[in-house]
Amino acid sequence: MDREHLDTMSIDELWALHTKVDQILAARLIAEKRELEKRLAQLSQRAASNEPAKDSPAKH
Repeated sequence: MDREHLDTMSIDELWALHTKVDQILAARLIAEKRELEKRLAQLSQRAASNEPAKDSPAKH
């Protein structure tokens, strides 16, 4: 969306756009938080069981 288009929008249209963007960003943040919590749980589980991570090199 270019600046010229935003300049021609009414206050109601701008507010509707703001609301839509806010909802989209909130959904993305929730999804990202879930993914990070899932990864943290996996790391915690590995640390508790003393398993080496899949990406870490084996120690000799």
